[in-house]
Parts: sequence; C-alpha cells; structure tokens
Amino acid sequence: MNDIQQFLNLNPYELKKEDKNKLFFTFQKNLSRFHKKNCSEYNKISSIFFKKLNKINCLSDLPYIHSNIFKNFNLKSTNSNFFTMNSSGTSGQVKSKINIDFQTSIIQAEVLKKIIFDFIPKTIDTIIIIGNEKNIKKQKYFDAKTVAIKGISRNFKKKIFLLKENNSMDKKKIIKIIKNYKQNKILFFGMTDNIWDNLLEELKKNKIKFPKNNWYLIHGGGWKKLQNKSISKKKFTNELRKITNIRKIYNYYGMIEQAGSIYMECEEGYFHSSIFSDILIRDKNLGVEKNKKFGLIQTMSILPISYPGHNILTEDMGAIIGEDNCKCGRKGKYFSYLKRVKNAEARGCSNV
Repeated sequence: MNDIQQFLNLNPYELKKEDKNKLFFTFQKNLSRFHKKNCSEYNKISSIFFKKLNKINCLSDLPYIHSNIFKNFNLKSTNSNFFTMNSSGTSGQVKSKINIDFQTSIIQAEVLKKIIFDFIPKTIDTIIIIGNEKNIKKQKYFDAKTVAIKGISRNFKKKIFLLKENNSMDKKKIIKIIKNYKQNKILFFGMTDNIWDNLLEELKKNKIKFPKNNWYLIHGGGWKKLQNKSISKKKFTNELRKITNIRKIYNYYGMIEQAGSIYMECEEGYFHSSIFSDILIRDKNLGVEKNKKFGLIQTMSILPISYPGHNILTEDMGAIIGEDNCKCGRKGKYFSYLKRVKNAEARGCSNV
C-alpha cells in the first residue's frame, strides 16, 4: 500500500468532490482487496455479504464491517510486530482489539498531525494535557484515551500534564501557565469529560479564571458521561469560554478502530471528512441516505493497513449536511453527529 504517499503530499481539505472521489474510491477498493487476501475473517465476511470487488464501481457498494466485530475476532492483515489498542469500554464489557504495526502507526501519526495543524497554528510548540503523566506511562495496554494523548502530544516540543496522580488539577502548574504563557499561543487537550471534571470544575472550586489569551483547545469523546449529568454541548462550550476565555475550541469525532483519521469540528459547528477519510449515512435497511437525513454513520479511512478497519458501520447516528460548500472554506463532506443508537452497547465514549 505504498501509494498512500499521494495522499500525504496533499492538504487534508483541498480536493473537490470529483477529484477526491476518484482517488479515494480507487484506494479503498485496493485496500479491500488487500485485506481480503491477507485476513481470512474479513475475506469470509466480505465474500458472503458483498459483491465481488471487480464488479463494484461505487464507494457505497464496497464491503464494510460492523465495529463490534473487533470484540469477537483478532483481525490482522500483516505478519509484522504489533502493539494492541483497546477501546475504552466500561467495566465488564468486551473491548475491541486493534492490531497496529509500525507502518500503520507512522501513517496514523503523520495524518493526525496534518489534520490538527489545519485548525491550529503550526507555530504552537506547547501542549497542556488534561491528564496524568504517570498513569499514561503505566498503561499496560493502549486504550482510546492513551492513544489520543500519545498521538496528539507527540507533535509538540513541550508537554505539560496538568493532573496529579489522584487526577486532581495541579494548582501550582495552572498558575504558572497563566503567568508564563499569557501572550503565547498554546494548545490545551483532553477528553471532553476530563475537560469538564478535572479542569473546569477544579478552576471553579479554586476560584481561578483565565485571563484573555491566544490559546486553543481540542477535545473529543466523553460525551455520554456528560449527558448523564445533563450537560449539553452548548452548556459545556459556554462554561468553557466563560472560565478559560479560550475562544478557539475544537471538538472531534473519531474512533479507535480508525485512529489518526479524526473528523474535526469546524468553526461552523460541523464535523469534516478529510482526504484521508469519508462518510456515508445508512437507513434502517442499510440503504444510503440522502443529505440531511439522519441514519447510521459509516466511516471510511485509508489508514488501517495492518488490520481491516478501513470501512466500518458504527453504532452512531448522524447526517451529512453538505459537501465542498461549508462556510468554513474546507472541502469535503461535513456532517452533524446526533447520538449513539438507542439500546446499542456502550463502547466507552473517549474514542479516537
């Protein structure tokens, strides 16, 4: 799959529909062929439920698998050395296992960097992580939260972990950040629920309010925990801006099965596919929905090479709003996320 370099040389959001569709479909079809040849479980599923690849001429007809299959099968498409990532399912639930080899991890890291720095200045070299450094280092396996922190933080020269071992905010560190970085452009990063519980709540408890600043914040996952507390997206954002004075706030949608090719939320409030990813919406009969119609989200990525996670039907509901015409100026499909399907097994919310 060495032809992935043609994507890596491009801006994540520069290709128009016609150009991207042709390039993306060809790569996805080749990737499906590669996984059929090298992963017996994927070959069985795709052979039973889908047309032969040589008879498929559109993206929506390509074989896809349900996200839950990674809980029941240990899928691999290469014989390389692996490290395993696990979804962050709640206690007692079976977790997805994703096998990543060196080549796939390098590609994921490179793509993640290109996507993130389309939203924040490339000059930012300091990241403030709403996490505990010792806990991250002690992890015996890579869960979604760990993968997110490791994946994003590797792009910055200076990393500051804001939480103590008991996951309370380090007050001395936050005061030092306010003092030393007031005029700098820096990035805060964390899971959505950690931003609320371990940053905002701690700032309010300690009566600390950030001054006006040039800071940025990226967050994702953790929404189910906040919804259980009746905290809406609007309330979260309003409180965040009120306490931190940060105006450049970006949410993202993604999953550990397709780490690296995240869908960033733009300034207009929509999630965007990049040239490395695509999205379809399917109805209850698994037909393709029209734009602005809500249904099951199907995500596609060109990054999974060591395992067949390139084309996945999720348990999430959303709607494609449009393509190539978002007011933010980025090309590609843009969509709204609605919710996880009712009665679907909760896989854990901090998915990347």
